[in-house]
Amino acid sequence: MTADQDPDLARVTSRLQVALGDALGKLRVTDAVLLAGFTRPSYRRGLLVARALRGLGWKRGRYRFDGELAYAYARGTPLERETVLAVERGDGGKLVVNRREP
Repeated sequence: MTADQDPDLARVTSRLQVALGDALGKLRVTDAVLLAGFTRPSYRRGLLVARALRGLGWKRGRYRFDGELAYAYARGTPLERETVLAVERGDGGKLVVNRREP
């Protein structure tokens, strides 16, 4: 099923595309779920986020964040994947993606 056939997938893909644009680096799965517009994870939400990010060129794997392994999505060369894309609350509670270099 494509994003054209699944309105939930289309909505999640659009939100992630707007939030991430052409960013390169690694993004925790929990942060990806937040960027997709969900406050709590579920099995179906996880599937939607995974399909959307794969469609946008991201790969899922286990990556190190501050020395700890965590499930995440990454895009770019191995060197570009060292950059951490951290999701934080900005002004007015809006989610903002901040780049942190290693």
